[in-house]
Formats: sequence, C-alpha cells, structure tokens
Amino acid sequence: MEHNFRTLNYLGSKLRLLDFIEENVLRVAAEGQGVCDLFAGSGCVSYKLSRHFEVVSCDIQSYSKTICNALLKKYVVSKNDIERFISELKNEKKLLNSFIPVIDIEEEAIETKNLEILTEILENGSVEVYSLENKKTTLCHQLQEVLSNLKGNELLNEKSLISRYYGGVYFSYRQAVWIDVILESIHRSVAKENRDLFLAALLSTASDMADTVGKHFAQPIKARDSKGNIKITVYNKALKDKTIDVVSLYRDWLLRYISVPRTSHGFCTMQGDYLECLRNLPASIKTVYADPPYTRDHYSRFYHVLETITLRDSPELSTTNIRGDKHISNGIYRKERHQSPFCIKSKAPDAFKAMFEIISKRGINLLLSYSPYDETQKTHPRVVTMRQLITWARNCFDNVEIISAGSFKHNKLNSTDHFLDASDEAEVLIVCSNE
Repeated sequence: MEHNFRTLNYLGSKLRLLDFIEENVLRVAAEGQGVCDLFAGSGCVSYKLSRHFEVVSCDIQSYSKTICNALLKKYVVSKNDIERFISELKNEKKLLNSFIPVIDIEEEAIETKNLEILTEILENGSVEVYSLENKKTTLCHQLQEVLSNLKGNELLNEKSLISRYYGGVYFSYRQAVWIDVILESIHRSVAKENRDLFLAALLSTASDMADTVGKHFAQPIKARDSKGNIKITVYNKALKDKTIDVVSLYRDWLLRYISVPRTSHGFCTMQGDYLECLRNLPASIKTVYADPPYTRDHYSRFYHVLETITLRDSPELSTTNIRGDKHISNGIYRKERHQSPFCIKSKAPDAFKAMFEIISKRGINLLLSYSPYDETQKTHPRVVTMRQLITWARNCFDNVEIISAGSFKHNKLNSTDHFLDASDEAEVLIVCSNE
C-alpha cells in the first residue's frame, strides 16, 4: 500500500525522496526493528517508514508531534463523525460578526481589484499588531471597530487568536475566523484521544491556504517592488488563496487523514531537543534517520503560525529595530521561537559532532540526509560542508558510506527576486555504522 502522504507545504520536504530513504533504511535495519526519525518535521518520513518499522518520531516543534500522531495512531473516527463535526461549525456566528468591518472591506477589495486596500491589509491589517502599536493606517476605523466588537463579545482571548494575529496578513479575515471557530470546536467537543487528528487536518488546511509565496509563513507577501510600486501579485494571490473555502478544505483534509492506512508496528512521538530525544530513545531503536537543517534559515520562522495554531497560547511577538524604534516584526513572529544550533555557523560543528557521538556510543546506525550545493551558483549556502560532515562522522563510526539519490531538486522557497535558488545537486545519504 502506498505510504507517501503530504501533510504540509514544507521547506526541503523529503516527499519525493521517500522511496530512496526507505530503500536505504532497509539496507541497514531489519523489518520490525526500531527506527528514529530525528527531525520529523511534516511527518512524511515517519509515515513512510512506519509500514516496515517501529518508529519514534522526534521534533522540537509541537505541530510536528501533532501531525505524526495523526498519521501513526489508529483512530476510531468515522465519516459520519466528521460530517457531524462540520455541521456543528455552521452555528458559530459571534466571532464572524465581530470581524465584519474588515471582512467586508477585504472582500470588496478583492471583488473590485483594489490593490491599495489589499496592500494596506497585508502591511497593516493585523488587529493584534494595531492594538499594540496603534499604527496610523487607512484601516484604523475598521480595526478599532473590530477591537470594540471583540471586547463587547468577550472574545479578546484565545477564541480570536488566529483572527487577531494573522487575519488579513497570512489568511483572509474570513478564513482566519473559521480557523479560530474550528480550533474552538476541537478543544470544546473533540475527545482528547482524537484531538491530534482534527488539529493536524487544520494545520494542513492552513498550509494549503496561506496567502504567501511558497505557502510557508516566513513572511507575508512583499506587496511593493524596489520602487514602491504595488505588484499585481497582491491581487492574483488574494484571488487564488484568500477565496478558498476553509470548511470545505478542512473537511477534505479530515477525510484524507482518516483514510490513510495505519502502521501495524509500534510507534511513539517525542518532543524535545535532538540530544534530549537521542538520550531517551527506547532500546529497541537500532537506526536513526536525521535530516537537520543546513542553512542559516531557521525553520521555526517558516512554521510559526502552525506552532501558534497548535499551542493556542497567545504568544508575545518579536520586535525589530527600525531607525532606533522598536516595531513588531512584519512576519508577526513568536518571540520565543526555537533557534536551531544546526542553522548557526558557530554552533553547527558542535551540534553535528554531539549527534554523531551519542548515536555511535549507543551502537546505532545513522542515515544522515545532505543536499550538496555548488558554491559557484546562487544557492543557499550550507553552514557545514559535506567534507566536514564526513570527517566528523569518520571520527565516530567505523563505516561511512555516501549514497546519491541522483538528480533531485528541493522545492523552491520563493522566486529568485528575494530568495536564492535551491541546488541542482543530488541529495545524498551519509550512512554511518560500527562493526
């Protein structure tokens, strides 16, 4: 049975390499043995390996644990259960009515192709940012009215979290409201043992709807070119992404999640730092597959909205200095975002060496993914080279083998205007073992 399942639009996704990864894990691990997916991310590798192995999925991000649980656990949830849940969503009106002032102006702007209003929404449309900074904008009246509505309806809390923070910026206001409505219904009416399933489907829905280039949450659309002119992209993306029906897409994702075949092997999910996870691995784990980040781009920046949806914790927002003044970052990032040592040039060598050492000492095989790059091309530079990795690996393991997947290219994050192209070089696995 096919075990390739895309949950998110994920930077550096291994979706197209799953057969290659599975084939090489099977070379070093017997079926039924324990395998750890150390940086599980979107869960696609964990799910692929689960048809042959007991899997332990590890990641420091909460959304990853939720998705892996949704893919690996057996749920007693029927289509009728889903239809009942969806039908009950229709009765939620109070939050939607609170946001009508901005919903109306945004939808009218899309209908009339009003680029100025659409740009103003992207740049200054977050209700939460407005409430904190009281920034001058042509939307002041509407934003203030929304805040008054929320206060009057006692909704200035987690029930309006996604709408207040990200409405208008990463999603349309109407879409963001529906995300909040679904979130509230999940926490209110879904049994705790089924919650990850319903939450994972919402994360997948949010990923598919994101009004950004690349469908990540690294930053909102840059509405203006270098000369300050508004790009037509603002309208084209709004028409394509901000008009997606949330409830219909969410229903589709729920049905997809309950229809995927589940593992007959054991599994567990662990959330924590990579070293913490390695130290606490069950004795049954004989092989680790690791795909750490290699560039200076901190992955948490690309998925901070998904983390907020998962935690529903009203995070403090990070700030940036502009001409000596502190302002909330354009991306509306969480202040407490994980900063991976693998993405920091000064810390990456020690992080890799520590990973190699602890895995080797436990007598476990390691399959390490690496995507080489051409230093002469405009590619994302890696914080460590493959030559360095092989040297460090050979200091810890008796056998180190490099296996190429052939010509393969990662998903591009963005157009070449703002991001460098991904590499055309082949993805490799560095396979490490002891006698």
